[in-house]
Amino acid sequence: MGSATLAVVGAGNLAASTVPAFKKSGVKITRIYSRTYEHAADLAGRVDAQSVHSIQELGYADFYLLSVTDNCIEETASSTGKIAGRDSVVMHTSGSTDISVLKPYCVNYGVFYPFQTFSAARPADDFSSIPVYIEASSESVSVKLRELAEKISGKVSVLDSEKRMGLHIAGAFSCNFVNSLLSCAFDICGKFGINPRDLRMLVENTVEKAFESGNPAGMQTGPAVRGDTVTIEKHLKFLQTDTGLRQVYALMSEYIMKTKNTDK
Repeated sequence: MGSATLAVVGAGNLAASTVPAFKKSGVKITRIYSRTYEHAADLAGRVDAQSVHSIQELGYADFYLLSVTDNCIEETASSTGKIAGRDSVVMHTSGSTDISVLKPYCVNYGVFYPFQTFSAARPADDFSSIPVYIEASSESVSVKLRELAEKISGKVSVLDSEKRMGLHIAGAFSCNFVNSLLSCAFDICGKFGINPRDLRMLVENTVEKAFESGNPAGMQTGPAVRGDTVTIEKHLKFLQTDTGLRQVYALMSEYIMKTKNTDK
């Protein structure tokens, strides 16, 4: 693949990390559209591209990256498919949307799914270690997508829609839910004047042991896995003024107790 061209729909957190990585790798970013024009203009300014006011103004490109929310993918694909060339590839970036959503509107299509969480506060400075999962409408499109993905990532794999959904759910448990639980822990620390950084070694040690063991269930500790209902009741009583935290604690404890023998 020579100097590929890429047009972009969307200028959110994922695009803000992915598009500059493509630019740095030698891909020419042609035009960027976002429903919020200022966001498109800001990203375009960073990658020497042109910001436009409509998808129709994107013009021809080798690849079209649809970096939009899941509920906007089909509508965006419908518009993009009308301007894409017969050799162009239209790709969405969703972990939980089937590739088939693109089929009615695009000749060549696929999925470009970076498995990482992106935020405006911490854009990805080095994309090379971020896993990227691709899926394509044909073998020839798969070759093109792999070549494109390998320009920015050293960890590119093919994953079909069903397995990608499973990965996305696993990501929700291991990232979104864990982060929310950490937020709960920070709240508790705040209420009692405890520095939440005191949790860091405990958390890092837990994660390290989970991946080293290959079986986090076998590394479970705490009152629930021991069946220590006395301590659990003490904790629940202590949390009685905070219904939300109390419910989370009770649900997690119940789950651990139910699965402690079957998961090991």
